[in-house]
Amino acid sequence: MSMTHEPLRYAHDEGHTDVCYSEDGKKFITCGSDGDIRIWSTEESEDPVHNCIGEWALCVRQKGNKLYVATGSNDIQILTLPDGDRDGVLDRFTAPINHIAISKNGKYIALAAEEMEVKLINMERENKEVLVLDGLMGPCFSVAISPDCKYVAASSGDGKLRIWEIQTQNLVKDIECFPKVNSFANAKILCRMDFEPTKGKHLAYPDETTIVVVDTKDFSQVATLSCDEVNSSYSLVQYSPCGKFLLATTEEGDFVLFEVETEIVSNISKHPKSIAISGIMWNPNGNGQVVYTDVEGQLGIISDCINENTNKDPENEKVDDFGDNEVDFGDVQFEDDDDDNENAISVEKLKKEVMGELEPELQNLNEDSSHAPSLRARTPEVPLQGAFMPSSTPDHLDPRYLCWNHVGVIRSYGLNSNDESASKSIEVEFHDTTFHSSMMMQNYQEYTMGSLSTGALAVANSSQLNVIPLSATSKEWMLRMEEFEEIILIATSENLICLGMANYLIRICSIYGVQRAVISIPGPLVSMSAYKNLLLVAYHTGGVRKDDQCVGFKLVKFEGTSVDSRDIGSALGPGATLQWLGFSDVGTPGMMDSLGMLSMYPPTCNIWIPYCDSTRHRKALSDGFFVTTIFESYKAVGGIKCKGSMYPGFTPRPTMCELPLEPPYAEPTTDKTQMESQLFVYSTLQIGQDSDKKYKETALKTFALACKNNLDERAMEFMEIINNPQILTLGIKYASKLEKRRLVEKLMSLAQQISNDDDMLDVGSISTPDTSAIKPAVYRKLKLSTSRVTPKSKTLPKAVSTPTQATEDTDVLTPNNTANTTTSIMDTQESVFTSEEEPKNPFLKSLKKDKKPQTENPLSLTDKYAGVNYEKENKTKNTDTGEKRKLSDSSDSEKPQKEKQRKLDMFKFTSNRS
Repeated sequence: MSMTHEPLRYAHDEGHTDVCYSEDGKKFITCGSDGDIRIWSTEESEDPVHNCIGEWALCVRQKGNKLYVATGSNDIQILTLPDGDRDGVLDRFTAPINHIAISKNGKYIALAAEEMEVKLINMERENKEVLVLDGLMGPCFSVAISPDCKYVAASSGDGKLRIWEIQTQNLVKDIECFPKVNSFANAKILCRMDFEPTKGKHLAYPDETTIVVVDTKDFSQVATLSCDEVNSSYSLVQYSPCGKFLLATTEEGDFVLFEVETEIVSNISKHPKSIAISGIMWNPNGNGQVVYTDVEGQLGIISDCINENTNKDPENEKVDDFGDNEVDFGDVQFEDDDDDNENAISVEKLKKEVMGELEPELQNLNEDSSHAPSLRARTPEVPLQGAFMPSSTPDHLDPRYLCWNHVGVIRSYGLNSNDESASKSIEVEFHDTTFHSSMMMQNYQEYTMGSLSTGALAVANSSQLNVIPLSATSKEWMLRMEEFEEIILIATSENLICLGMANYLIRICSIYGVQRAVISIPGPLVSMSAYKNLLLVAYHTGGVRKDDQCVGFKLVKFEGTSVDSRDIGSALGPGATLQWLGFSDVGTPGMMDSLGMLSMYPPTCNIWIPYCDSTRHRKALSDGFFVTTIFESYKAVGGIKCKGSMYPGFTPRPTMCELPLEPPYAEPTTDKTQMESQLFVYSTLQIGQDSDKKYKETALKTFALACKNNLDERAMEFMEIINNPQILTLGIKYASKLEKRRLVEKLMSLAQQISNDDDMLDVGSISTPDTSAIKPAVYRKLKLSTSRVTPKSKTLPKAVSTPTQATEDTDVLTPNNTANTTTSIMDTQESVFTSEEEPKNPFLKSLKKDKKPQTENPLSLTDKYAGVNYEKENKTKNTDTGEKRKLSDSSDSEKPQKEKQRKLDMFKFTSNRS
């Protein structure tokens, strides 16, 4: 039976193209030089799924529900199957990855790197341990793993095929088999080798115009396969799923199928255009189908390569034959019943005759005991989250970020290099160059932790701490630990240097090296951060329960020589781990979990509140957000958007961005929800300038939106929740314009109620004898919603004769008499206590003597001072003139007018004085 070629399909642009099948054989995946990845279905009626992952892609492999693609960004992208969405980055490297191989059990992933080494990643480890197999003298082109995960083989540009033992990482064999070349782009022969897929007994590799098969026990040559009709060199070799056949392709497009056991050519075919083949893969279903790609980006399928019956497992055939009841035994006859044999003795029959039939209970027990108990599925153990530094990248990366916060960036170079002659250094860059210039230091001590603040730069390894105060860099100091102690975390602020130890202790030092305190944490440390004299510590309060990490937070304050702390719980989501913790620019504790939810702990609320869901701002499922700081005063979160990863790369330089603080309210795209969430943010956080103005504007917009939608009950309820007299007054005016009379009446009633409540609050505060007992912090939460306004229709009550009562009425209404209606309740309290005077006792003799009648009526019949005192008047005139004389008639006639005028003047004067 000859191989059948289906028509070629366009898959990618011209260049190296790779292909692989899914494990179920229903789909195959291609990638090419255009940077696209396409997921094709074996059914021609379905269109392929398309996704762009970079500038170009060299290799693609599938395992489980994930795809692993080597991209032009020098990383291994992880995509989902069958959607093709990004799901993260396996690892990043400094050079391209040319080929990927995955072990049969999925434990190892081998990568052929351009930088002359093979990287072997253990997928079963939590930190994805990377083993480096070096010794190559050229770029690595191909890699393969044996089915039993015992050996890994790789071909390189120096013309050699090398085989390592995975457990010991020792090189066991090297073979020269193909021409030398200096780069993957210039290679015509890829030398793709393959292990026998069932047990890994043999390894086949191309050697010019032959295929060599070696035994993996002693690597002796078992067979040499060749075809007289093919004169070009072989490039790719792959076993069929059953392991009986071997398909090889050449640089001129020849397909040669060998039967391994008999060493004969089973079939032969050729590419329609006679061009080099760059990728081949057998269908894992064993239907004899092969998919391939060429160097021009075309996709082809070959059918009927082998007979499906020859692809069955021989062991399964034996089992099936053994269970067949229709077996012909020839002329041999077997007696089905032993009762016909007189000499046959049945023990069971004797038991039944003597003891009788078993009781039903015993019979059921006997039947149950004949079955072995089923094994109980063991729940997989979820390990505790390890300690990590906030705003840093994992330890296995090189180069990596030791710290990235609002002050600057600490970078580490060459720490994980195996070359002892490589330069190891630490670079410190400040965002504000006027504050401090950049720094560069040699990392001779191999520092793995770093922290930066406005006070100091601190770096540390497991046994030593090095601190450089930024205000005096010449005052550098070091602190060494005992042999049994290990540093796992450090944190710095403008006042503190904190060291987290593996024995659950935290040591506290000052910026210049004074050891201030040492505290003990009741659990393994996870992370910590410092701000001024505060320290925020995350630690494990218990083991993992139903995949949930039991992480608690402790807030510690160091003031002088005293220490104070309290537990503030945590806000981790279900099954999530802690990803970041720290303080905002005003000192509010914050944290972010692996689900992308940022939460903060406002001191006035005493509870964790979610303020930002970073997953709402990502473009793909695999994208992450690397938090650097929280700008609470600007209502934003600073960080870096990472494409296909949780951590930023080095090249190109990452760009900082900001996400708004928006609590995850329902229906986030509506105007109503956005205004409600902003009101919540203004009420709970310490926003910067104009927060009071923005709060009132947002509240009025929310009230207006409810009124426009004819939701009067909601508008009334909103005003009751806000409880702000100034906003209520403006709301009454707005409702009046809309002619909502019923709503205006309710709002007026609410305003009167708020005014009465405020009057009672102020009168009650006057009776307090000790004014120092009233602290401004009591009114901190009311600052945005307790501004008092007196309605225009309200008049001042007249003063009464009781001094104390008059003082109370006047003081309570003092804020309302002013034109400024934004006076807060703190100003009201101050005016009350500053204007209060001690009342005078009206029964004191000193007051009686000086007391004058409140009303001097010249026409009063009971007042002895009423009327005109002629004697006093005459004495005054005589004193002025110095002689007595009789007044003329004209003067007599004028005298009453003058005296009357005097009485009027006296009356007027007394009226003004009163």
